[in-house]
Amino acid sequence: MDFFDLQKVPVSLWRNGAGETREICCFPATGKDFNWRASIASIASSGEFTVIPQIDRVITMLEGSEVVLDGGSAFRHTLKRYQPFAFAGEQPVKAELNQGMSLDFNIMTRRDRCRARVRVADRTFKTTASRGGVIFVLSGEWQLGDKLLRRDQGAWWGEGSHTLRLLKSEGQLLFNEITYL
Repeated sequence: MDFFDLQKVPVSLWRNGAGETREICCFPATGKDFNWRASIASIASSGEFTVIPQIDRVITMLEGSEVVLDGGSAFRHTLKRYQPFAFAGEQPVKAELNQGMSLDFNIMTRRDRCRARVRVADRTFKTTASRGGVIFVLSGEWQLGDKLLRRDQGAWWGEGSHTLRLLKSEGQLLFNEITYL
């Protein structure tokens, strides 16, 4: 298991200049032929997403201004805070920002190898024995093993089950569970 703090994750600028990405993890860690990867992106202006064939994407808005994802005739969807939205990576998508920036959590999975299940948790729970996962604390204090996690911190793992314990009366975290086919 590995832990991260959003403020310490290296930043990569997008080629189109419309934002930046902080890659949290990638399995396997080398090359473009990943099974799954997790990242947090800042969208600074309207622009097109990179088309990635055979990849399923799940995007969850963490904070910021309204973003409309325009997938042409396939969909037009307004991202809402903490509500995951899934779409195919080969679908051309344009992000339209009305004002300001948007911070978004992204999970990408290779369609023929694995699937992601993304949800917001607000109470203590135990993960299943999946083949991987990522958590990101939205609010409150959470315990994972002997580690205390607060807002903008998280963890990722390659396999196994883990107990995530909410330490205060209220709190939320984004839980991304990966299962292999």
